Amino acid sequence: MTLRSWIEGKRVGLIANPRAGKGDDRLDETLASLVGCLSGATIAAAGGTREALAATASGGSCELVRGGGRAGEAAERLLDAGVDVVVGVGGDGTLRDIAEAVVRRGSAARLIGIGVGSSNVGALVSAAAADAERLFDGDAGEMWVHALGVAVAGEPIGLAFHDVAFANTYFGTRAGKRMDLDAEAVLRGEDRPAEPRSVCGRGSWIAKNGRRVLGAAEIEGGQVVASPLNDVDACRGRAVGGFLCWGPYLGCSGLLAAASTLMIRTRLEPEDLKASEPLRLWHVGFSPHDVIEVGGLEGGAVVVDGTPKHELGTSIAVALTLRENAVAVLRTGSLPGCGGAVA
Repeated sequence: MTLRSWIEGKRVGLIANPRAGKGDDRLDETLASLVGCLSGATIAAAGGTREALAATASGGSCELVRGGGRAGEAAERLLDAGVDVVVGVGGDGTLRDIAEAVVRRGSAARLIGIGVGSSNVGALVSAAAADAERLFDGDAGEMWVHALGVAVAGEPIGLAFHDVAFANTYFGTRAGKRMDLDAEAVLRGEDRPAEPRSVCGRGSWIAKNGRRVLGAAEIEGGQVVASPLNDVDACRGRAVGGFLCWGPYLGCSGLLAAASTLMIRTRLEPEDLKASEPLRLWHVGFSPHDVIEVGGLEGGAVVVDGTPKHELGTSIAVALTLRENAVAVLRTGSLPGCGGAVA
């Protein structure tokens, strides 16, 4: 059964981030295409939004819910209205906000992620905007996605379905150009580019279940990133390509990686890597019963699925826990990452 056929008769919530990707024209084209793919479903959207206008412009009906605002808030209202599926149009951060709302509400609704953002590499992305029609014409399937819970001083600050990076910059698109943006500045309401630098200093450390496993001797001047392990079977059995994916062999569903040099930046030239050779990597695997802590970082922010969430400092420790099978993402057999069939 195709995804287009499977979705017939269902109630589908539609959410789009007008600030993601390369502009309003591209978003309007994507929304018009999606509304056509959803012609057999009942579409619901927040009133006054671009997605609501696209749904009504097609001549079909659109159930309107009150409020909206940010993607997570709109998702909560649509879930409370009883939608079966949420279609999110945006970047990794937008899709994370929607998926987090699904988890927060304890909903069984599935997610379809249409990537129009700066990266579009997370496990929540069902297809890029250009492949949306091919997605709906393919065989319907679903993949359960793990998440990392992120907390500071015992207070949750978000769920990461792709990664948690400890950095002074994050990726963004400005004037159609992908660039490194200042992670600390955006938390203060400022929007400006910045040069990536390491936030790992002489007092930095990483602990697992209360035991220090890495310190400044290993990670000073480097970079730390953690991720749930989704879509790892493609790397099984590959010596180099699969080296970061020991999860299938060790039973770990999450991994923290610390590198001896800066790896997350929009421009990474061969000369940068050559200057850092030999590159050293340290891995800390974890399962749902483990707690990973990262502390003593010098400035920057904790960046959750591409979105800066909390400032870092030498006195701040960030705790990471694993939540397996947090949300179901609809995929298709004709695109990478398809899971089991949808009944």
